[in-house]
Amino acid sequence: METVRHVLASFHELALKGAHRGKFERVLRRNISRALAGLPVADISIPARVTIRFTDDLPWREVHHRLDTVFGLNALLPVTYVGRSWEELEAHCRAHAAELARGATFAVRCRRSHKLFPLTSEEIQRRLGAVLRECTGMRVDLSTPEVTVRVIVQSDGVYLVHGRWPGPGGLPVGTSGRVLVLLSGGIDSPVAAYLALKRGVTAHFIHFHSQPYVGDASVRKAEEIVALLNRYQGPSRLAVVPFGQCQQEIVTRCPEALRVVLYRRMMLRVAARVARRWRCQALVTGESLNQVASQTLPNLAAIDRIARLPVLRPLISMDKQEIIDLAERIGTYELSILPHADCCSFLQPRHPTTGVSAAACAAAESALDVERWAREVQRQAQVTYLQPLPWPSPRSQPLRAWA
Repeated sequence: METVRHVLASFHELALKGAHRGKFERVLRRNISRALAGLPVADISIPARVTIRFTDDLPWREVHHRLDTVFGLNALLPVTYVGRSWEELEAHCRAHAAELARGATFAVRCRRSHKLFPLTSEEIQRRLGAVLRECTGMRVDLSTPEVTVRVIVQSDGVYLVHGRWPGPGGLPVGTSGRVLVLLSGGIDSPVAAYLALKRGVTAHFIHFHSQPYVGDASVRKAEEIVALLNRYQGPSRLAVVPFGQCQQEIVTRCPEALRVVLYRRMMLRVAARVARRWRCQALVTGESLNQVASQTLPNLAAIDRIARLPVLRPLISMDKQEIIDLAERIGTYELSILPHADCCSFLQPRHPTTGVSAAACAAAESALDVERWAREVQRQAQVTYLQPLPWPSPRSQPLRAWA
């Protein structure tokens, strides 16, 4: 499939939303329009599936790449519109029989959501099979055909399907509230942001760096990652927070083994303040259970104790290879592995604790004025408004495998 003028897209979870389905469909249509901005879109409608019409033939590779960033779409089908009647379908198939049926055996499959169409699915399959057999001489094989001709009949017309590619699934971004993602610049947190977006949230971001003790490489990386993730949702805000002086205070006044857990607790204090200002309803982190010392269950419990908002951890049960595979698929991996100084590895303890309690953390923090530090660190945050990363040229866009 080189070019396309019509695309059908199926959805799954939206069909289960009952009285709220209309809201989800409106948001989905808006998100599709955003993803296809700049392309000659004639119409986007949702009769039974999402139907997208273009005024010109476009490279399927480019259309697919953009629609693959629209959460809520379950499958993407490049199609040809043949008309509204059986006669138009028959005429088109007679004219293009050699293109449709290339092989020794074939089968016709039809899905008919438009129940007022005068022929049933079985009748369309039987009649169209006879037409193709007459025009090509191929044999019908309903069990293991070499070629399958697929037809979709819905209220806005009859379509011939040229393939089926997996969509991103999930729920449309903008239907599940707003979150603040703690973005480290490593592999994990961008994947956590992606999975949160897949559940329909709108995401803003906060990045902690250890300036003035390290360079700004992590900041530049965070901005690029956010711009890439914004392809899935549109523009967002990024708060860049200088954390080095607060870390130095923790190193000076608190037990060495607790440093990373105390860093994380302070980050959550600051992030919760920013989240409330931006009307975010939860925090999202890239932690995975037992991946590193600070991510044991006791340590995560001690970190969460000071959070005044829910802390969502989409990666909590994933292993590292699963996270890397997903990062490679969504395009964040190459950015994440670029070298930078991570603030949690700055002044890293030699033997970090794996089982601290919230009470032990509170006792260690009694040497600090944590609320003053949280206010001061938040005050120094620099906020930027980032647009989505520009789309690459169609030739450089790899297609995901067929479903």
